[in-house]
Amino acid sequence: QPAFDTFDSSNSLFAGYFFSLNEDQTLQEVPTGFDSTSYESNNCELPLLTPCSKAVMSQALKDTFSGFTKEQCRLGIPNNPWLWTEQQVCQWLSWAANEFSLANVNFHQLLMSGQDLCNLGKERFLELAPDYVGDILWEHLEQMIKDSQEKTQDQYVENSHLTSVSHWVNNNSLS
Repeated sequence: QPAFDTFDSSNSLFAGYFFSLNEDQTLQEVPTGFDSTSYESNNCELPLLTPCSKAVMSQALKDTFSGFTKEQCRLGIPNNPWLWTEQQVCQWLSWAANEFSLANVNFHQLLMSGQDLCNLGKERFLELAPDYVGDILWEHLEQMIKDSQEKTQDQYVENSHLTSVSHWVNNNSLS
């Protein structure tokens, strides 16, 4: 505070860009979302998610999901969930149970091929998934689907470039 009291804003490089507070002006408190939390047992609301907290949560989930990549390599599970066998789906669910400490969680309704699993869609997946973990599992599955689609598109672009170059060379080569 003493540094701000001696600061002369008229000679500042930033003069005119920032307003100065008069003594009669008051600072407004920025809402955190925690003030909407009720501690009564019957009425408990969670704080609102902000774009920043969503990004932090999303990054934390991605970091957690990266542990499955090692398991995929170890077990030979394809990156594309659409190609998984029923056994590979079971291995993914087993990894999730260990990763998230899900003791006594029953995944029997999700034991199907990867293609069938991916075809469920979010709503049907969540109906079949155990409570409280369905959203996390769906997020992971959706991320893996998206990643495999991006890799496929990248490979297609690379291969189409090579195909067009070889086509040009074959059509324009000297005999």
